[in-house]
Amino acid sequence: MLRKIKIGKRLAVIFTLMVLLSVVVGSVAMFRFSETETNINNIADRRLPASLLAGDMNREFLLIRLYTVNMLHASSEADRQVQRNALQEATRNYQQASDSAAAFHKTAAGSAVFSQAVAIKQQYDQLHQQLLMLIDRGQIDQAEQLRHQGINDTALKVTEALVALAAYQQTTTRQQADSAKHSIELANMNMIVIIVIAVMVAVILGLMLSRSLVKPMQAAVLISQKIAAGELNQVFHDDEPDEAGEMIRAMAQMQQQLKTTVHEINQSSSQLAATSEELSVVTEQSSRTLHQQSEELEQGATAVTELTTAIEEVARSAASTSRDSEIANDKARQGQERVNHTIHTIQALDGELQSSRHGIEKLADRVKDIGSVLGVIRAIAEQTNLLALNAAIEAARAGDSGRGFAVVADEVRALAHRTQESTKEIERMMHAVQAETHNTVESMNSCSGKATETLQIAQQAGEALQLIAEAIGQISDQNLTIASAAEEQATVAREVDRNLVNIRDLSVQTSAGANETQASSAELARLAQTLSELVNHFRV
Repeated sequence: MLRKIKIGKRLAVIFTLMVLLSVVVGSVAMFRFSETETNINNIADRRLPASLLAGDMNREFLLIRLYTVNMLHASSEADRQVQRNALQEATRNYQQASDSAAAFHKTAAGSAVFSQAVAIKQQYDQLHQQLLMLIDRGQIDQAEQLRHQGINDTALKVTEALVALAAYQQTTTRQQADSAKHSIELANMNMIVIIVIAVMVAVILGLMLSRSLVKPMQAAVLISQKIAAGELNQVFHDDEPDEAGEMIRAMAQMQQQLKTTVHEINQSSSQLAATSEELSVVTEQSSRTLHQQSEELEQGATAVTELTTAIEEVARSAASTSRDSEIANDKARQGQERVNHTIHTIQALDGELQSSRHGIEKLADRVKDIGSVLGVIRAIAEQTNLLALNAAIEAARAGDSGRGFAVVADEVRALAHRTQESTKEIERMMHAVQAETHNTVESMNSCSGKATETLQIAQQAGEALQLIAEAIGQISDQNLTIASAAEEQATVAREVDRNLVNIRDLSVQTSAGANETQASSAELARLAQTLSELVNHFRV
């Protein structure tokens, strides 16, 4: 029931009830003590003064009787006068006490007793005045007779009335004292009963408050212990609207969220382990591919080096042919007598042209081989780019844990892209070399035909020397062109060689990065296993 109320309001209600109980206890005590105080004040202010005045009246009346008797038996007039003065003083004191006592007898019973005493005293006063008159006249015997016959009886009645008045005051005082005592006893009894009731109510409220606070706190402690022990499969409910219920519901919600988080971490760790294994396999495959690519690049570099050597040889042959053409031209001018020598020279030139043509054809074959090698390099670069793209995708799936591998994959893809671009550049250069080689072959074939024609013309007639000289001039020009083209091809081949060396270096770096990636994949798998072991600590 108390759990339906907020803790603050609950405490306020309980403390209010305790305060009300305290107010009730205090009010009852104050009422009873006020009643007792009234009785005590009545005793102190009325009954005790009235009792004292009754005693004073009785005492003064006895003195009046005593002084009267002394006047009767006085030995002299002076002594009688002294007794008279004392009698008058006692009479005044009695009257003062009587007047004061009249104010304390307002009740019917008290007024009746007091009035009776006053009436009898008045009778006594009348007789007493007669007695005094007799004494003043010197009639002592008559006065004595009056005292014995009438005054003594009346004096006894006055004394009895005063005793009754004193007894009345004592009785009234005793009654009020008993009433005060009863009020005190009743107040004590009421206080005891109310205090017992208040204590019982306080104990009951305390137990109810303690249960309303301790039980949910114990439940909260139990939930915390279960969560701390990793038991997330327990279900806790508390539908009460107080703060403790809100705390238990919040802890239950925290348990569910923690359970969901642990489940997601477990799934992520499993996925991470699988991804790391796949990444390790992909990295190992990439490493083998890069190693194969490095070997093929090494072969390509060797082939390009050989191609460079062949092109340089072609250039040297073309230069030598040009010099021979100049010599042949000089010899042609010397005359007919050197025709035979020119024929032999042309034959030698034709042989050299055939050799050059074969060399250029071999150069074309080498260029084709280089094109094949470049095709292999391009295929390797495309495969590397594809593998790097797959690795980047797997790294993106891994999230923050695969960020380092994603950087390596991006670097590998960049290297593969550069390899593709370099391969395309080399292919463009090789196409240019092939075109130049084709032109050179055609030029060599043309030179060979013209040399044959020149040989026939030289054999037919000497007048063809001028044509031979012109043909030799053309051959010289073509040889210069061949030499220039061969030098350009040699330059291109050296550039291709440098590019292949760069590609090989990049391949080595990529292979090293792949090895590092493989090591990172193994470490990632180990971390995923550790994470899975930590998550298995929780029971969801």
